[in-house]
Amino acid sequence: MKLITLFLCYFPFFMVNATQKIIINDIHWPPYFMINAVEEGSGLAKDIITLCLPRIGHKATFNELPIKRTHHFMKMGEIDITVYSYKEKREEILYYGKEVLFNSEYGFMVRKNSEIKIDKLTDVKPYVIGHLAGLSYTPELEQIIKDKDRIGEVVTGYSLKAMFSQLLAKTPRFEIMADSKKTFYWQAKKLGVTDKIKVLDYSIKNKAYYITVSKRSKNIKNPKEFLTKMDACLREVKRSGEFKTILARYGVY
Repeated sequence: MKLITLFLCYFPFFMVNATQKIIINDIHWPPYFMINAVEEGSGLAKDIITLCLPRIGHKATFNELPIKRTHHFMKMGEIDITVYSYKEKREEILYYGKEVLFNSEYGFMVRKNSEIKIDKLTDVKPYVIGHLAGLSYTPELEQIIKDKDRIGEVVTGYSLKAMFSQLLAKTPRFEIMADSKKTFYWQAKKLGVTDKIKVLDYSIKNKAYYITVSKRSKNIKNPKEFLTKMDACLREVKRSGEFKTILARYGVY
């Protein structure tokens, strides 16, 4: 009887603790998310999220998933939160926080000796484009990529490192690709190829990214309250100077 009483006393505690777990998708998207934390750090976005979660009574569990599968897992509630730029259609399956986690400028990368110049988005049409599976672009660029894919002028890859290798090969598989400019610089530095690539001045778009919660989350019972608390934590992290320290850690200012 004493054992039963002891179990009943502690059982609510275990139930409360079980609801503290938050599942987040883990991807390799430097310098925002990194899989190999020992060599590269966890990534600035991951650092900020894992800083805030304990402060509002939660702990993170990271599941490594392909970028392309993130939408499906958020739709099904298999992961609780992820980081997204704003798209109205996404609000069908998730809730957005209001405080910006970080901003990322998107642009194009080419080989260092390339004579490609981009002054407007349609200037990419003559070239074979490298596309990282699951990466989201602007509607205009996505349409260009779809149109070019139909005529065999898009090379799709599943690893940014592999995409660098394909661009820098003796016979390149593609001529130009789009991604976050900071991601390009980070990966080039890690691979030791900064002298072999160049990031063009043209800016596709500067995107703001937010913490989002799946509407079918299994571990967050009140998503809007959760996001309100996370937004408050983000504001405090920015106010205290912790945010700048984390950005500096990854060479982002």
